[in-house]
Amino acid sequence: MKHIKKLSALLLCMALGMGVFTFPAAAALEETPPPSKAMSLLYDAGDFAVRGIAGAITWLIPDRHTPREFPESADFLPGHAAFLNAPAPGARWRLGYARASLLEDYDVLDGNHYVTGALDVINKRVPTSIVDDQAIRVTALSDGSGRGAAVFVSLDSYGITSTDVRKIRAALRPFLEAHKVVSLNVSALHQHSVIDTLGMHGPILWGLLANPLANLTGWFAPISGKNPAFMEHLTQVTKNAVMAAVDEMEHTPGTMTYAKADISEFIDDHRAPVSFDPYLHRLCFTPDGGTKPRTWLCNLGLHTTGTGIVACDITGDFPYYMEEIANRAGANFQLINGAELAIHEEGALFPTGSRLEKLQQRGRALGQKLIDLPETGEEEVLPLLNIAHREYVLPVDNPLHTLLARLRVIEANIRRPNPLCTDMEIKTELGYAEFGTSLAAALIPGELEAALAFGDGAGLPAAKAWRGTGWTYTPLQSMAGGRELMVFGLTNDMTGYMPLPNDIHHFVLFENEEINCASSDAAPLVLANFQALLESRGRG
Repeated sequence: MKHIKKLSALLLCMALGMGVFTFPAAAALEETPPPSKAMSLLYDAGDFAVRGIAGAITWLIPDRHTPREFPESADFLPGHAAFLNAPAPGARWRLGYARASLLEDYDVLDGNHYVTGALDVINKRVPTSIVDDQAIRVTALSDGSGRGAAVFVSLDSYGITSTDVRKIRAALRPFLEAHKVVSLNVSALHQHSVIDTLGMHGPILWGLLANPLANLTGWFAPISGKNPAFMEHLTQVTKNAVMAAVDEMEHTPGTMTYAKADISEFIDDHRAPVSFDPYLHRLCFTPDGGTKPRTWLCNLGLHTTGTGIVACDITGDFPYYMEEIANRAGANFQLINGAELAIHEEGALFPTGSRLEKLQQRGRALGQKLIDLPETGEEEVLPLLNIAHREYVLPVDNPLHTLLARLRVIEANIRRPNPLCTDMEIKTELGYAEFGTSLAAALIPGELEAALAFGDGAGLPAAKAWRGTGWTYTPLQSMAGGRELMVFGLTNDMTGYMPLPNDIHHFVLFENEEINCASSDAAPLVLANFQALLESRGRG
């Protein structure tokens, strides 16, 4: 009883501390100037206290589930073993598309599901209405070289961890092997207004209080924002959609073109250094014969936070209304979000209307950008697909992430490397894809600071960086060998924000980017492993 009282006191202290960030977990913040030396010492002391409390709670929580070693990577797909520099003889693009609803024939208004977008300590943020769909969109693609196809899944979701991505791959394993699919990727569009598939948007306080007992006894499932039945449903719906897309791909040859629209006016980067991809990219597949619709595989970097932090309406946000416009033009539509760490919509662009009306206006305007792309400006994309993936280990130094994983609020591919079991490491993955000879994509397992991809490599100078040090690097774009680079963000994992390491603010400030940054090494490890992956395939 004595130990239980101590644990309860610590849990309540932590819950009170967490109460200050009951806001959208990925909202942007204005630039915060570096602290003075005196303030930095004060912040250091606060950090030490918060991390100490979190560490004490983490150490006291029973854990019979986290392994000391990572499990075997049975459902990691490495992609193509060798890259081609030109299309294979007789190569043709083949593409299949599928779309499926996660809400059809499934009740999410029963009070047992949670809406993403805000960390809420006590309240149950359950959906109260459905404005539009929460969907899955799938593109299966082959260049006809015989080396194997790739599948790209876009999920209307705040985020999905590698644990659930690999459950999807495991459910499809015999099918993928039979149809020679060498790469299956699941990207979250990062909506803040859909059913939680990550886990961190349920009633956190109750998880803090109840989950230690769940871990110890196994009498009940741990409290999390994820509904197990919904996740099983998601896996099955995704499985069926992938199978449909691959089956269609095998019978649908055609041609591919690429175009892009400048959407700078839609974008506002809230965190220095200001850097972003100014384009809405569109790969357009046109099937032979004209009997099937075209498919637009699109990419941009922009947060999908249209409904704000209190609304409990289910909506796919602005991508849903981009799709509406594309469908009216006779095209299938799929969007993959990009590098959007603190990149949000430009508020002055749509000044009137409710938040819902503004996101609808934004989506339709972006959809019109796709419609307005001139056909004469499209570039042919030669039938050449190269794709590869690399696993790497991310040491977690965010005390909140360690605590939530120990409580099983969040599931991830983790291990506890030290005997005291307070540290945590995540095994995650990144990827690289080439479409034709001049276009490429970086597949990133989280929310990337866009300067890491598109910046000049100078980052922030010491005088402007929060940590008072400089840090230079080689951007992803410079590693791509002259190819134009897109970023496919939040892909195959959700490891959180990846800010510049010399500008990570003290955790005690409870700033959104820092709360959702799993590791201060996130950015350097992405850059190093991306370079290593390219070199392993004769690039870089």
